[in-house]
This record gives sequence, structure tokens and C-alpha cells, in this order.
Amino acid sequence: MLAAIERLLRGVDWILSRLAAITIFAVMFMIVVDVFGRYALSRPLPWVYDLVSIYVVNLVLFFMASEVLRTRSNIELDLHVRFLPRSAWQALQALAWILVAVVIAVMDWRIVLSMLDSLTTREVHPGLYEWPVWLEKAIVVVGLGVLGCRIVVRLLRFIAAGFDASVFNVDETAPEARID
Repeated sequence: MLAAIERLLRGVDWILSRLAAITIFAVMFMIVVDVFGRYALSRPLPWVYDLVSIYVVNLVLFFMASEVLRTRSNIELDLHVRFLPRSAWQALQALAWILVAVVIAVMDWRIVLSMLDSLTTREVHPGLYEWPVWLEKAIVVVGLGVLGCRIVVRLLRFIAAGFDASVFNVDETAPEARID
């Protein structure tokens, strides 16, 4: 069961990371066209800045979060507490990941409620173009939801591995880390 969930999460990560990459290329193209239009033709694209600042930044950050955690592609500071017994260190890591999962779940739930409120009230960002707020929040909900699922799967693997905290520090792209 855990292996099937992990495969599903890998597939979702793959889709979201590709969507984020395509979005980055599209934004680079739009910015080039905007700059060219602004300085060469005196006809900028007025919606590019809003689109990037409202949607694209969230999309890239949140859609990549689970993939970054899975592949350990993030910058991390690993502090080894030499005075703690291994079992205490493992318990602290598990407690930290449990707390992170709880915080992410609460954040995601609050954003879901806010998103639904924005959707029902048809809330928009003020400006030249009325960009819907619910879509911005939906991007965050999806990204945090997948990240939260990834953390819960890690916690379940921690339990299945006999409370071995090394599952929290494994690059899941490595062949020996695959759960098949």
C-alpha cells in the first residue's frame, strides 16, 4: 500500500514539476516579449507583471516543494547533536516531521477555507485586470497538499522501518531508496 502511494506521489511530483518548468519557460518568453515591446515598440504587455507576481511565483515555489523534498535538492543545514543517543536523535527527528506535517495540514486547511470563500465571493485582485484570488490560493493548496502527503508517507515509512530515522535523510531518487 505504501509503495503504491509513493508511486502515485512520484507521478504527481513529475506532473507538477514539469508544469512548473513549462511555466518558467513561458514566463521567460513573456518577459522578453514585454521588454522588447516596452523599449523597442513602446507597447509593453501590462498584464505580465501581475501574472508573474500573483500566480507564477506561487506555482513554481509550491508545485516544486514535494519534488525538492523527495530528491533532497534543497539547501539544508544538518546539525548532528553528538551528545544525544541515536534513539533520542531519531525521536527528535520524528517529532519534528510530525510537527511539520501538522503545521502544513493546518495551513492547507485554512487556505482551502479561504480559497472557497474567495471563490464564492468572486474576489479579485484590484487593478487593470481582475485576476481571481481563488486560483492563486488553489495553487498553494495543491502544492502544500502534495508536500504534506509526502511528509506523511515519510512518517509511515519511519514506522514501517522500525523507527529508523534514516528514512528522513534518504534521496528518494537513488535506486536503493525506491519502494517497489
